[in-house]
Parts: sequence; C-alpha cells; structure tokens
Amino acid sequence: MGLKVVIIGAGSVGATIAYALMIRGSAREIVLVDNNAEKLHGEVLDLNHGRPFVKPVELKEGTYAECADADIVVITAGAKQKPDETRIELLNRNLAILQSIIQEILKHT
Repeated sequence: MGLKVVIIGAGSVGATIAYALMIRGSAREIVLVDNNAEKLHGEVLDLNHGRPFVKPVELKEGTYAECADADIVVITAGAKQKPDETRIELLNRNLAILQSIIQEILKHT
C-alpha cells in the first residue's frame, strides 16, 4: 500500500502500531512523533533494525508538520495515571494533552 501514517506518541502503543504496520506491509512511510526526543529516537532505531525483513517502508522520526500530507494520523500519546490520582483527574490531563495535539496538527494541515 502507498499510505503515509503518522503516529503521535512513541510509547508502547505507538511503537506497537508502527511495528504492526511494518510487518503487514500496510504503509509506505511511517513517521513517529513524540515530545520525548530520546524515547522517539530509540524507538525509531529499534524499528529500523527490522526493516530488512519486511516490505519496503520508510520509517523515521518527525514533527507535527508531517501530518500535512499524511493519509492517516494515529494519536496514542497520553499521560499515565499517577499514584492516588482519580480516573477523572487522569481523564482531564489526557483531555488537555489531546487538545494540544489536535491544535498542533491543525497548524500543519
């Protein structure tokens, strides 16, 4: 397939989605975006080590600007629950994160 997929959030879920896209050959280009540059770099390096064993795919680190010509944008970013934090408090934090991500995407589309 000729899809460009941008995954926002390079944690466990985002990296697993990238891996699944790679092994299924579902995308021609996969771009990971994360505010933790070190984590992002490490995940992209790890995933790139598997590229010789899958259909051709470009896998790279990126920014929200990559969303401009993406066919699919997947948002997996979010906060983890803190000790003694209620689910409603976590929901409110994640809502703020999602709203900021959407604003960044809209700036580039």
